[in-house]
Amino acid sequence: MMYREVLAYFAQICAIPHASFHTKELFAYLTPELESLGFVVRSDEARNIYAKKGDSKPVCCLQGHYDMVCVGAASRHTPIETYEEQIEGVAYLRARDSSLGADNGIALACMLALGKEMSDFEVLITNDEEVGMLGAKNLQMLIESEVLLNLDSEDISEIVLGCAGGVDLSARSKLEPTHRIYDKTFVIRSKGFVGGHSGVDIHKNIPNAIVEFAHFLIDKPAQILSLRAGEKRNSIPVGVECVVVASEDFCQYANAMFAITPLKSGTESSAKSAPHSESSTPLESNQKSSARLESSAQLIGQSHAYAAEILSPIIALHSGVYEIESSTKSVIDSLNLSCARVQDGALELDLFARANDDAKLARMQRRVGTLLGAFGMCVESGDFYSAWKRNISDDDALLAMLIELYEANGITPHITQIHAGLECGILGQRLRELSKPTPTKILSIGPTIDFPHSTKERLNLESLRVFVAILQRALQNLGARV
Repeated sequence: MMYREVLAYFAQICAIPHASFHTKELFAYLTPELESLGFVVRSDEARNIYAKKGDSKPVCCLQGHYDMVCVGAASRHTPIETYEEQIEGVAYLRARDSSLGADNGIALACMLALGKEMSDFEVLITNDEEVGMLGAKNLQMLIESEVLLNLDSEDISEIVLGCAGGVDLSARSKLEPTHRIYDKTFVIRSKGFVGGHSGVDIHKNIPNAIVEFAHFLIDKPAQILSLRAGEKRNSIPVGVECVVVASEDFCQYANAMFAITPLKSGTESSAKSAPHSESSTPLESNQKSSARLESSAQLIGQSHAYAAEILSPIIALHSGVYEIESSTKSVIDSLNLSCARVQDGALELDLFARANDDAKLARMQRRVGTLLGAFGMCVESGDFYSAWKRNISDDDALLAMLIELYEANGITPHITQIHAGLECGILGQRLRELSKPTPTKILSIGPTIDFPHSTKERLNLESLRVFVAILQRALQNLGARV
């Protein structure tokens, strides 16, 4: 059964660390594995992988990416430990204390499983998609077919025909050292935050740990020595670790969101003297932590007023939804405050803006630049990518065929444009730039993945079974040989 083949391949992929910018090991697995299945394989300088199976012109190109957002245990570049979990009668696949990487490892597993059984199709696997669509932007290989099925969507009930564009924003301001008022040192850590994808989950009112921390600390009698918060630019943050000096009774302010632990003097670090939770980000090693704390105390032993200066721009920012389309109730404009650091005498913020229209992205850049500029911060942007605009009509034969397959499996699909980044628009543009002679129809589908880019990520296994059946039948209907 192909569903079981997919799960077996996904287990092999999980055993190979493949964070963005650290994909060499998975590349070294995928290329020979595809060749062993009868594909002719090529790659380009960006380590994108193209593979074709069969002597005829391929009927379809299946596309996905092979890097993942590593949160929790996966960020240590170790194999991912998976397990099945039943929730209210629904079976899910999860990772222990880690993001799962079903985004987009499950697409790779589907490609390999289909390659065992079928021919006359091609695959395009892009690299470093989660860090600005770098593989797609630097693609140097053409595909042959007129149909590209992107397998990176995360809701079995949707057929996606468009997506948001995005831009990375970074802000920095220099901090002036001030007199240290308090003597007692504490470490503050977040707890219980669930996180999520900064695009598809941004409308769910998931608490942002950095924003909540700013509101928690700004009126407390404490001075910030160091701060590290957030995980990845495209994740809603869960982890906060802040070292402060404060009054003796500072522990009284601990609550359900933030734990406070006295930091012992000497070489004993916060990682040793404070409990570690799934959503915290521990200080590194004992000696390094101690040395860094001493340096922080010398550089930025700021007064309470200075702490307010650090936290005020965070409070002033609105991290979340900015605009919703009235007829479809879908998000079209948002901002995620992703990471915050106080280190080396400076405050640094990482943000990620998304919009389903390039003009709205430009407005967001101006808005953030103006607001943070008023707090003396310098804002820079990078890794801009345009929104993917729908180019398939309602009566398109390919779309009609997919809808029929979904309905045959008990699903009435929602035809939509999502508020997340897919490489589809960039790939369409790159194929035109590379002089592909005929236009490419691009659609995106996938199984249901909840809470991607977080330690709560889970793959709905029944949706995967249905997805594999739809994908297999779609290839057959397009003319792929079994």
